Amino acid sequence: MTNTNKGLFSLYISLFTLILFFNGCEDPGNVGSGFVDEPTIKIDTLYLDDITAESFEAFSGNLSAFNIGLYSDQVFGDIKATGLVKPNLYTNASDIDGNNFTLNLEVQLDSTIVYGDTTSQASFTLYEINTLWRGNSQFVNSPVTYDESRSIGSFVVGNEKRFSVELSDYWRDKYAGYINNDDSNVDSLYRYEFFGLAIVPDNSANKISIVDVANSNFILVDAEDDTVSLGMSSQGYFIERTNSNTGDPSVSPVHSTLEQMMKINLPMEELERDYKAANLLSVDLVLYEADQILSNSLPANHIRPSVNELTVNLRAESEEVFDYQINGPDFFAPKNSENPYFQANITPYINNLFFGGESTSEILIGLQSGSGVLRSTLIHNQSASQELRPKLIITSAVNE
Repeated sequence: MTNTNKGLFSLYISLFTLILFFNGCEDPGNVGSGFVDEPTIKIDTLYLDDITAESFEAFSGNLSAFNIGLYSDQVFGDIKATGLVKPNLYTNASDIDGNNFTLNLEVQLDSTIVYGDTTSQASFTLYEINTLWRGNSQFVNSPVTYDESRSIGSFVVGNEKRFSVELSDYWRDKYAGYINNDDSNVDSLYRYEFFGLAIVPDNSANKISIVDVANSNFILVDAEDDTVSLGMSSQGYFIERTNSNTGDPSVSPVHSTLEQMMKINLPMEELERDYKAANLLSVDLVLYEADQILSNSLPANHIRPSVNELTVNLRAESEEVFDYQINGPDFFAPKNSENPYFQANITPYINNLFFGGESTSEILIGLQSGSGVLRSTLIHNQSASQELRPKLIITSAVNE
């Protein structure tokens, strides 16, 4: 199980040179001076076999981005992403002459990220939401109902990245009813009675776009063409995913929505037996991306949002979704720049298992989910050929 390579040889030379340097500094008259044992570097590969899938439901409201669109992914299924938006309540009613204003929704799309057919157009219709929802408690797989009998507005996404949608007089008048209301409890009425809009992709859509929340707003334009940015009191999205099928038992999907994470249970008996007494230099977790399956499943001009790193989380005892998504990972596993594998140095964690207070031997592999952008990838699991299986590379110094 011991391997050597060029990088190892270089490290060996460095250690040997360091030893010679310190020996050269010894007083030659000291009793016992002389040669010391040369340390050698041992690199072991420990393959990981106890791997299963874990499913959670990520928060999808009030993040920095949300997804809108419809796309049929050959690997990750048919995905429909519906956006949710609600304006802040305008509080300076004296500035507005009754209902004599227009209400627009300005949408800024991320110019760098598209999921699907980059050459296609996608049309969207805005509908009034008819149930209470809150951005802070919106989950990705929790649908919000809306009234499809009346369109509040519509727009088409082609190559453009910014849209201004004038909303219907019906919805403008309904909103005006709250800003012209003098009741002391109008804020509460607005919160519990006025639910905002759903941005719904039409069936012809063949891509998912990402809305840049910081640069998207509701805009009120009065009779004198003065504009007021209302901002959003809540925003988010939910997805409906069907027909997901990788078709290969040797790979495991991983989603930024936490719909699936890879759980690895470390072989603690073997680790403690063989390495607790070792002089560990590093322990690296290595995971291989199924790049061929991913690339071969994309038609021409179709793309998926890139995945440049995985997240490595120690198993949380409670509030797992909050811990994995909001708190952030315990370790990052960046993708190698030349080969399709991810690598995380988890040496502190292993040492803490051996000698500290860490008790969990379960780690969960996922994708960054804090931004709201939909991302997915495939990771080879324990059923893959040996060279692609998840593994630990354990480097230690041995005195021989």
